[in-house]
Formats: sequence, structure tokens, C-alpha cells
Amino acid sequence: MYNINEVKIKIKIKLKNKNMSFYGKIYPAAWQTIKKNYYLLFFGLFASVLGFFSETNTFLNLNNTEPDFISANLIHWSRIMDAIINSGSTLGSFSGLLGIVSIFIIMAIVVVITVSSQGALIHSAYHNNLKGKKNNTSKGLFFKENFQVGLEKFWPLLGLGLIHSFITFFFIIFVIDPLIYFVTMLDLGPLFILLLSIIIFFVLVPMVVVISFVTRYGAAYIVLKNQKLIDAFLNAWLLFKINWLVTIENALVMIFITIVYSLILSGVMALAFVPVIIVSLLLSTTNPVLFFIISTVGSFLGVLLLFLGIALYGAFYNIVWTNVFLHLVAPGKSQSKIHRLAQKHLPHLAK
Repeated sequence: MYNINEVKIKIKIKLKNKNMSFYGKIYPAAWQTIKKNYYLLFFGLFASVLGFFSETNTFLNLNNTEPDFISANLIHWSRIMDAIINSGSTLGSFSGLLGIVSIFIIMAIVVVITVSSQGALIHSAYHNNLKGKKNNTSKGLFFKENFQVGLEKFWPLLGLGLIHSFITFFFIIFVIDPLIYFVTMLDLGPLFILLLSIIIFFVLVPMVVVISFVTRYGAAYIVLKNQKLIDAFLNAWLLFKINWLVTIENALVMIFITIVYSLILSGVMALAFVPVIIVSLLLSTTNPVLFFIISTVGSFLGVLLLFLGIALYGAFYNIVWTNVFLHLVAPGKSQSKIHRLAQKHLPHLAK
């Protein structure tokens, strides 16, 4: 016979898990995934090269026309190929040509590791979410398996990154920035300026930000659902279209977390560096050798701490978005409080 008290306790636990807030599931799960798999910091360090908050970085830095990681590499590669084609075949130019080819190879390796690391983090987050489920026979919870999945999905992930780069970088340079210049420099009357401003800030810029969300969901479709590039992109658009409110809400939360984490990391770096600087200054005149040793070791530890902080947040950031994706595509999903309020009072905005 069943113990009535035990049954009540189990029911309460199930109800508690069912009613657990959206963020109460997403963020702790991301932290637990990293805590149980410290090797993910390697992937986080390289994935951070793609940018922590590309989803809104476009909106916050419209005047910044510097290319992102993928766009910058495309530009460098085109310059390298141009240098190789235009270089002479003399013996004197061979060493320079060899150096150019070496740089090209190193850049290519970094791109492969960076893009594959994003896929590895998505794959790891998925299998760690499966870990607690019944009848789970999933594998791939180790460095090699996760990285291998990332390598296998390198080309479609790179293609998705190229779509994002083309729209965010080239579209801003050749469309949005010229329009902003057009608005600010030419005297076309207040009505026309107002119309162009509305088009820029309420149509073009949101479109670029939305593409960032879509490419992030598209990466999850490629890695976890084994979909082709175009199918993943279209399905990611449909997923965002249905869950746009939750997506934007999570992005705003991640802005806040990013700012707080950056302040904390800066404070920790300052606390670590200030004593080293003070001791180094005191020893600079009395013991130059000890000054050199302390300053070198302190600088090394400071850089190591910075890389560790970047790697930790890079892994956390990507895993959070993967958890959001898994939650949105799961049957019987729960939504955030803001989404539930919107469903209740503004159902046409949150379907």
C-alpha cells in the first residue's frame, strides 16, 4: 500500500517543478552544466570571440562600423589571397609568401575552433538537459564528443554566421549608416527626416536584431535537429515569431547579467592588480629583479583571470540561449511571468 504522506510529498514536488518560473529553470541549469563540465570553459573562451551580446550590440553601437569576428576574417582572407595572387615568384618573396600562408592557416584554425565551440556548447547543453530524464541513453558528455559534433556542423554553422555577418555588418555600412548620414546632413524638412528616422530605428534596426535572434535559434536547429542551413533558418524564424516576447525578455535579462558580470569581473581584476602594482612600485628602485618577477607573474595571473572570466561567461551565455531554445521547442512548456501576463491581458501580442 502507498503511504499517503509520501504521495502528498511527491505531488507537491511535481507541482513545484511544474510551476517553477521560466528563469528558475533556464539559468540554474546553465550554471550546473558548466559546474559539472569544466572543460566547457575551453569552448566558452573561443565562443566568446563571436561576441557575448551580438543580439543588441548592433542597436547599441550603430556608429561602430568595425566588422565582427567572421566579417573581419573574411576581409583579412581576401587581403591575404590578393597578396598571394599579386606576389612575385622570386626567391626573395618566398619567405614573405610563406609568412602570409602561415597567417592564413592560423586564422583558419581559429575560425574552425571558434565556430565548432559554439556547436559543442549547444550539444553539451542539450545532453546535460537529457541527463536527468528517464530512459536516457544519450552520450556526448565529454570534450571529444562535443567538439566532434561542433566540427561536423562547422559548415552550416559558418554559413549561418555569414548570414548574420552580412546583414549586421554589411547591411549597416551600406544601408543604415548612409541613411543616418542622409538624415543628419541634408536639409529635407522635418517631416521627411521623421519618416526616415522611423524607418531606420523602427524597421531596419529591429530587423537586424531579429536576424541575430534567428541565427542563434538556427544554430540550435542545425546542431540538435540535424537540419540543413535554409531549413534551420526558416524554422528559427518561425520559432522567434511565435516566441518573440520571451526571446526579447531573455535578451534584456542577459543585458543586465552581462553588465553586472562585467562590473564584478572588473572589480576582481582591480583587487588582484592593485596589490601587485603597489608592491612592484615599492620594489622598482630597491630590487629591480624582484620587481620584474612580481610584475611579470602578476601580469600573467591577471591575464589568466581575465581569460577565465571571459571563458566562464562565454560558456554560460551560449548555454542559456540553448536552454531557452530547448524550453521553447519542448511540449508543455512553461512561460515567463511577463509572457503569461501578456497572454492574459494582450493575447494578440503573445499567442
